[in-house]
Amino acid sequence: MMLISILSGKKLLSIFGLFVVCATGFLSHVFAQSDLLSLELDLEGMPRLIHEVEPRYPARAAARGIEGWVQVKFTIMADGTVDPFSIEITDADPWGMFNSAAIRAIERFRYEPRVVDGVAVEMPNFQHVVRFEL
Repeated sequence: MMLISILSGKKLLSIFGLFVVCATGFLSHVFAQSDLLSLELDLEGMPRLIHEVEPRYPARAAARGIEGWVQVKFTIMADGTVDPFSIEITDADPWGMFNSAAIRAIERFRYEPRVVDGVAVEMPNFQHVVRFEL
């Protein structure tokens, strides 16, 4: 069971169980726990979506009443735009039905870029799920 809550720009994860493995950079730490372990993850400086484009629903899918989703991986550039050459479909359901529409929408997304030491930097391998619901 996992409980997630937001506290002043940071996420507090409360995890129940016996063991928690936390990977940070090249280091891995294993924590034994008996009751509750709270991990505070700093999300400050991570990209934030500031302009989302609604994808165009494919006519063929709409006519058939098909809904679905597409998981997309891409690079957010230092200026907050999406690098169109980095866009990759990592998963979809149903596969192929919504892929093109998701890519066209993602290409027009804008982000407040990731900030490291006060400088905007690109963020490779960012993932977003585009949902298609009637």
